[in-house]
Amino acid sequence: MRTIVSNRPRTRRMWFGAALVAAVAVGAVLGSSFAGGSASAAQAPTRAFSGQVGIIVNFVNSANTADYEGVMRAFSEALTSSDSAQRKQMGAGFKLYRAAENGPNNSAIYYSIFNPAISGAEYEPITVLSEDHLTGPPANGDEVRALYADYSEALAPGGAQVNLRLVAGF
Repeated sequence: MRTIVSNRPRTRRMWFGAALVAAVAVGAVLGSSFAGGSASAAQAPTRAFSGQVGIIVNFVNSANTADYEGVMRAFSEALTSSDSAQRKQMGAGFKLYRAAENGPNNSAIYYSIFNPAISGAEYEPITVLSEDHLTGPPANGDEVRALYADYSEALAPGGAQVNLRLVAGF
């Protein structure tokens, strides 16, 4: 017949095992969140299109429209002057429009239209600018940081990304 006294070593082993399993689980979760991604994940586009035409809608703070337009001009120049045929094609199909109407909180609404959109290509302006500028002289990193500051301060909350496929050409 077993007593409570004889079950204590078993209970201790059970608690130790539970603690060990919990420690391994926490380590796996923390390790996966701090570990660098795989090479393919690192190169995956952060903003890509799957349709024939891609549209990005951005709401821009009214006070920062000139900064936003400057960043988008640099983005367009990076695309069109790139050595990459894919980037040149992206730049050739890029148009930036500003809506006459105001958006939420009196923001300006900008439409970046890519016609045609290149499936799987990277369309995030700061990523393209970083890749373009960081291959040049060392001071270009400062230029990218300034462009990033202008871009991030200009953007207001909201926006959208749209993938379009032609249904009928009337």
